[in-house]
Amino acid sequence: MNDGVNALQVNGTIRIGSSPPANATSSGVAGTITWDSSYIYVCTATNTWKRAALSSW
Repeated sequence: MNDGVNALQVNGTIRIGSSPPANATSSGVAGTITWDSSYIYVCTATNTWKRAALSSW
């Protein structure tokens, strides 16, 4: 759904810096996304992080 609020359009290259949190309650702003060699991290609320494992395929 493209409602103009929850959409991202990129024409070209996008680069996102990586500064993974130390733990699930590290300082963070909701909507922040970062990674390391094992996980992608998403800040879902102030100082609340969730992560998903990365794997080769």
